[in-house]
Amino acid sequence: MSSTAPPTTSTATPPTLSKRAEILLKIAMVISGPLLLLGLLEGTAYIWERGQANGIYAWELVASRRLDWIQYPEPGAGYTLMAPGKHYEWRGIPVDINSHGLRNPETPYEKPKDTFRILNLGDSIAMGWGVGETETYGQQLEHLLNEQATGSLHYEVINAAVPGWNLENELAYLQAEGLKYKPDLILLDMTLVNDIYGKSALLAQKRSTPIEWLRTHTYFWPFLTIQLRWIEARAKGRERISVINPPTEAASYFPLDPKAKQWTTIWNETLAIDRLAEENNAHFLLLLFPVEFQVLDESYSTVPQEVLTTKAVESNIPALDLLPAYRRACEEKPGGACHQEDHYLFADVWMHPSAYGHKLTAIEIKAFLDEMLE
Repeated sequence: MSSTAPPTTSTATPPTLSKRAEILLKIAMVISGPLLLLGLLEGTAYIWERGQANGIYAWELVASRRLDWIQYPEPGAGYTLMAPGKHYEWRGIPVDINSHGLRNPETPYEKPKDTFRILNLGDSIAMGWGVGETETYGQQLEHLLNEQATGSLHYEVINAAVPGWNLENELAYLQAEGLKYKPDLILLDMTLVNDIYGKSALLAQKRSTPIEWLRTHTYFWPFLTIQLRWIEARAKGRERISVINPPTEAASYFPLDPKAKQWTTIWNETLAIDRLAEENNAHFLLLLFPVEFQVLDESYSTVPQEVLTTKAVESNIPALDLLPAYRRACEEKPGGACHQEDHYLFADVWMHPSAYGHKLTAIEIKAFLDEMLE
């Protein structure tokens, strides 16, 4: 009788990773954790920003960070323009930038026959911060002027205004591009924020390269910086961060001394724009915008209006101070006088006009021009 040997079983030894593969796997595990966390944070920040873009502070917290800029370092102090062809939407308000880097209907440099052109130089106020394009005082002024135009005469108002510009930037833009439109009138929007203490738009954007990249190319960086500002504000007993809670002191916006050197600097830049207008056979009108504090509180300093209107008279420059009209409108407001942040004349918390503020401005300019140009 023969016997058969039982089958032998063998256990396979699992393959082992090479030392190099083990190192690479450990590196991948070390890297993937932070990347996953960063991705989660970026996604959370994106959702947060989309919500903010439709919220009450959309323009302050999102728009100011998301506009794309192109910098032009010459002539003079240089200027910035918004990147051509861009479309934005904040708080349900569309913002479209034309091929010339302006929030304005597409307009060629060449002026059509029988056209009276107004070049509206300014900053975020003239650009229409917080309102629709057709609600800006420039567009409303164009409509009012064309309503009364006779014969073949047609009016165009070009919104040559960019957020963050000061007088140096406006002068540089006028020299480089504005005069190409061959304006018949240059309307200069002067505000008590950007134009008195405001830095050149180019200087204001000079952050370190890594910070600027994070600010413009990520969602988590703006999210974190804003949250940290909220923590800091609450620790100091403030209800809001600075961008939506501006200082109330007049000295934060302009010198209280009428003889301060800054007024001479500001006026010299205004005179330079006026000279360019005269050299190019264009009329010139200086437009003075108030801040909400001045409108609501008659004891609030009006040094800018006093200094600039006096200098305008001395230089024979037409100037329109909007403060009286704004105060009158608030006194006559249906349902009672204005109060801070009621958004009757102002779209935000301090200086940008609401749609009605823009309409009132257009009416005042129209009345002023009727007398000035007759």
